[in-house]
Amino acid sequence: MDHPFQRWVDAARPLTQLWRTALGAVIVVGIWLGWTLAVGLVAVRSGLTSRDAMASVTGQSDVSLPYLDAVIAIGVLFATFWGLWFGVWTAARLLSKRNFLSIISHDRRARLGQFVVGMGLAAGYLAAGMALSVFSGSAPQRSNLQIETWLLSLVPLAVLIFLQSAGEELFFRGYLTQQLAARVRHPAVWGLLPSLGFGFAHASNGGGDLAFGAYYIVAASVLGLVMTATVWRTGGLSAAMGFHFVNNIGALLVVSVAGSSPPVSLFRISLPDALGSAPIDLLMLGLLLAFVLSPYAPLPKGQALRKNDMRAAP
Repeated sequence: MDHPFQRWVDAARPLTQLWRTALGAVIVVGIWLGWTLAVGLVAVRSGLTSRDAMASVTGQSDVSLPYLDAVIAIGVLFATFWGLWFGVWTAARLLSKRNFLSIISHDRRARLGQFVVGMGLAAGYLAAGMALSVFSGSAPQRSNLQIETWLLSLVPLAVLIFLQSAGEELFFRGYLTQQLAARVRHPAVWGLLPSLGFGFAHASNGGGDLAFGAYYIVAASVLGLVMTATVWRTGGLSAAMGFHFVNNIGALLVVSVAGSSPPVSLFRISLPDALGSAPIDLLMLGLLLAFVLSPYAPLPKGQALRKNDMRAAP
């Protein structure tokens, strides 16, 4: 019997022409941009947020925001990622002639167990990074945010972060990976290209610092490979969504980099300290990727990798 990943890829057949994939990507990005513009205009014109606040949370301005204003602006920003959901649904139905749920998994079902495994992998990675920061003497510093205030906004922001991270997974690890894998067997195409696209999509997260921006692109690309590896192992997006969700919770609400992300986290790390730990972080990501690909990861083992068949899971 074919491995779940193969069955997941087979769902994209027979409409796998490269022009369909390219046009589908254009449709997804176009709908996302249109939705982003509409949400931003409504939010600003209704007085829910301001242009300055949106510029601040997107790293285009150094304006300092009160906590509530920052939370609202972040909420508006995350709501723009719903456009990815609409875009992927449209591309799947219009160009691939298939059910949206076929992008979620090989059996069109979300897997809570795999979602939790993905969360655990991300939590372990973040905990290891925190421990190394402490032992190296560059531990994050406690922000002046009160714990009660942070807890008050934790649940609504976590819900929005889930919708944002899951939307990115639907596009990069879902639609793009599935379409490319149905056309080209080698993972250098279906695994690497979407991950690089994911990395460059986060270039603006560098906060205007060129060195940190370059590191962020590389780190996000490797994270993309880690999440692609979970899709390869499971034949679905559940584990990748769980990983992405917890990773973003950690990077935005627990420990964030001063000057490159909104001030809504409990701890902050300086940009020089973040850059100083970049090589270790990339090494950790490489080890994490090797672990996810290994038989020791708590993911389906499946069949052995066959020669000249890069679709099969380990």
